[in-house]
Amino acid sequence: MDLRQLRNFIRIVELGSITAAADDLNIAQPALSRQVKALEDDLELPLLRRHGRGVVPTEEGLRLARRARSIIEDVEGLQSDITGHRRALAGTVTLGLPPTVAEILATHMIERTMQTHPQVKLRIVSGFSGHVQDWLIRGKVDLGVAYQGQISAHLSSRPIIIEQLFLIQPATASGSRDGVPIDASDALLLPLILPNPEHGLRGRIETIAQDRMIDLNVVLEIDILPTMLAFVERGLGYTILPLVSVIDHVRAGRLIARPIVRRTIDRKLVLMTALNRPGSRLITAMADFLTEEVHQLVTSGNWPGTTL
Repeated sequence: MDLRQLRNFIRIVELGSITAAADDLNIAQPALSRQVKALEDDLELPLLRRHGRGVVPTEEGLRLARRARSIIEDVEGLQSDITGHRRALAGTVTLGLPPTVAEILATHMIERTMQTHPQVKLRIVSGFSGHVQDWLIRGKVDLGVAYQGQISAHLSSRPIIIEQLFLIQPATASGSRDGVPIDASDALLLPLILPNPEHGLRGRIETIAQDRMIDLNVVLEIDILPTMLAFVERGLGYTILPLVSVIDHVRAGRLIARPIVRRTIDRKLVLMTALNRPGSRLITAMADFLTEEVHQLVTSGNWPGTTL
C-alpha cells in the first residue's frame, strides 16, 4: 500500500467508476483494477461493489477512502510546512443551488472564486432542494445549498442563514402601502400564486397554513420565477417569496414587498455535503469560502431580508 494507490482509490470512489477514474488519471483500466485488487488482498476484504453503472464503496472501502484522504492531506501539509508555503487550491468543484438562491449567489460565487482561487473551476447547477440532495448522494455535485426541510440521513448539513419571506403584491393593489406589515393569517387567505407542491417553499407555506387551519387559495401554480412575478404584476394574485427574489421589481416600483408578522414565515438555508463520499481539502475549503461569501452578502445588505 502506497500513496499513489491511495490517491487512485480515492478518485475511484469520488467518480463511482474504475473506468472514469482510469481516464481521469490517465492510467490503463486493467492496471487500476489490479491496484484495487492488491489493496483488497492486503486488507483481506472487499473495498468496492460493482454494479451496472460503476462501483460503490463498501463500508470498509469508504472508511479507507476517508482515512487515506486524511493521510494524504497530512503529507501535503508536512510538505507545505517544510517548504514554507501552502499549495494553492486547484481543481473542479460542482455546486448545486435552488433557483431563488442561484439568482443572487451564482454570479457572485463564480466571480469571487475566479478572483480568490484562480486555479479552481466552479461549476454551478440549479434545481429544487430535493434535486440538490439527490445529486449530492449520487455524486453529481460536490456541495449543495438547500432549504432545511427533510435533510437525508446520507448528508451532512450546516446552517448558513435564515431567510424571511414576504407577501409580494402588485404596486396597484388597493388598501395597502409599500412595506406595511401584514398578519400571516391575512396573507395566507389571499389568492396566491405559488410553486408546485414539490417545491420546498410551497411546503413551508402549506405547513404554516395547516398550523393556522387555513385552506390556501392557490389560483396558479408556477415554478418559473419571472412568469410568477409577471402574473403578480398584472394583478392576478399574490405570492410569498424571499425579498432578494423581487428586490429589483420593488426598487423599480412594480411590486410591493410586505413583511409578514404575528407568525413570521421564514426558512433556514443549509450547506450540505455527502456522507458517503470522502472529503477533500478542496471541498472543505470551498465550503468555508461559500459560507464566508454568503455572510458577507448578508452583512453588506446585498442579501436583504436575511439574518445570520
